[in-house]
Amino acid sequence: MTTTNINQTGVSYSALELPKSLPDHTQLPESDGTFANNFQEYSQSLLLTDSITPILQALHPDEQYCIGQNSGIY
Repeated sequence: MTTTNINQTGVSYSALELPKSLPDHTQLPESDGTFANNFQEYSQSLLLTDSITPILQALHPDEQYCIGQNSGIY
C-alpha cells in the first residue's frame, strides 16, 4: 500500500507503508517445492571452496574429502 505525501518544497511523492514487523523463520515459505535463487550464490560458493580447499588438503593429503555446493538448504 502506498500513500501520497507532500514534502517541505510542496512536491508530492508516494511513500511505501512497511509492515510493523518482518516475518520470522516460522513464517517463511518452506514447502512450495522451489528453491530461492541468489545471484551471488555462485561466486560465494567459489570463494568458500577456494578458502577451505588448502585446509582440507592439509588435513587430508590423500584428497579423500568432499565439498558440496548449492545443496538447497533453506
